[in-house]
Order: sequence, then C-alpha cells, then structure tokens
Amino acid sequence: MKPELLQHILESKLFITFCVIVVILLLRGFATLAIVRSGWAKADKRRRINTVHNLGNLLLVIGVIAVWVTELREFALSIAAFSVAIVLALREVVQCLVGGVYQANMRSFTVGDWVKVGDQFGEVTDSDWLSTTLLEIDPHGLGNGYTGTTLYIPNNAFFTQPVKNLNFMRRYIEHSFSITRESGKVNPFEAKNFIAERLKEHCDSFREVAERYCKLIENRMGVELAGPDAKVCISSNELGHDVITVKVFCPREEATNIEQLVTEDFYNFWFEKTKELEIKEEAKSL
Repeated sequence: MKPELLQHILESKLFITFCVIVVILLLRGFATLAIVRSGWAKADKRRRINTVHNLGNLLLVIGVIAVWVTELREFALSIAAFSVAIVLALREVVQCLVGGVYQANMRSFTVGDWVKVGDQFGEVTDSDWLSTTLLEIDPHGLGNGYTGTTLYIPNNAFFTQPVKNLNFMRRYIEHSFSITRESGKVNPFEAKNFIAERLKEHCDSFREVAERYCKLIENRMGVELAGPDAKVCISSNELGHDVITVKVFCPREEATNIEQLVTEDFYNFWFEKTKELEIKEEAKSL
C-alpha cells in the first residue's frame, strides 16, 4: 500500500470514528466480562453492568462528537441560517398562524358573531388558522345593513388592532344622536321635556323586551348601560348653539326610525313655539 494512501486513511475521520467506536466497545465488553466473572451478587452485577453500558454509550457519543465537532458546528450554523431565512420569508404566515392560535385560545369570537377589527365591521362567516372572513356591515346603517362586501382579514391583525365583539349589541343597541339649533327665544329645556315624553311613546312597544335584554347584556358583559329609559341632555357647542343629545336603548333596526321621529317631533315643537312667540310679539305691538 502506498504511504500517501495509508496516511490518507489514517487521517480520515471515518477511520478515526471507526477506531473510537471499536475501542470503546472493546473496553465496555472487557469491563462487562470482568463483572460477570466476579464474585458479586447477581443484583450487584446487573447494576454494575448497566452502569458500564451507560458510561460506554456516553463515551461513544462524546467520542463521535469530538471527532466530528468541526463539521457539526458548520452544519448547525447552516441549519440556523436556513431556519432564519425560512422564518424571514414566511414571517407573515407565521404571524397569521400565531394569531390564529391566539384567537382560538382567547375565544374572542365565533362564526356568526358581529365583530369590529380595527375599522372593519362585519359578521364572522369563516375562521381558519391564517385568516378570518367577515361579511361587511355598514356601522352607520344601524339596520342589518350588509354592504355585500366580503372582508378577508389576516389573523396577525389581532396583534396590532383592537378586536370588539358586538354580538350582544346585534339585536339591541344604545343609539345616541344629537340635534343642533341656533340659540333663540325658545327655551331648549321645554323641548327636553317634550322629547322625553315623545320618546316614551315611541319606545313603549318594545320597552319590556328592551329591559330584559339590557339586564342580560349587563350581566354577561359586566357593564352598565343607559337602560330602556331614554336620556335627553341639553348642552351647547363652541358656536353657542343649543345641542340636544338623545340616548336610547332600542332594537337595531328601529334606531334610524326613532331618530327620524324624534327629530320630526323636535322641529314641530320648535316651529310651534316660535310661531306662538311671534304671535305674542305681534299682539304686543298692536
């Protein structure tokens, strides 16, 4: 055999690994044989043989790692670099997966709930590990105002945007609206009492149901709502105009209708009072 070939074989890590394995196995075998031929009790022999085998396996692993440590280090670095590249390339997918797990764990909503994710408002029609599908609802329509648009929201949005579950407000809502008029001779607090009476008439048909539903929402969500009794407040804006704010707990589909009825009642009251004042002023001038 040529000296160069022999030297190459002796320096080969495969040959060194083979030698390390053979030496350790031979040592383990001699130690085991010595224990078997000793005068110890059978229980002691089993314990010592087991210890020798475990030590032999440990030395075997350490020896192989010591021989291939350079290659293993390079392999680990390449695996780490590959893993980082994969994570960077699939970062959005990973975030969506984590967001899906987060949402499933939090149980913030289920299919059929009305939710608001950031500025998007709709009914959940499908939810998987990567995205959530919403059937968009017009938040200003107040009725069952489906816009016909389907929203596909990636689950990573749950980490960056607030998620509101509006399912309890699906049937009844706390609707608030304002009526603004220039300050005049009509006392706005007279209008307040008139509107409060008209609101009772408009809400009388669903008052009992609204009261039960209001208590249900308060118990489930741990919040205090205005209740079935409508609230009317008088204030003024930065221009000095009178602002009448109405807050009413009513069925969602009735919210727009009630707002229009109350606005009509207010303007009828306002024009009647204005006309009465004009008649009185004319009478005084005569």
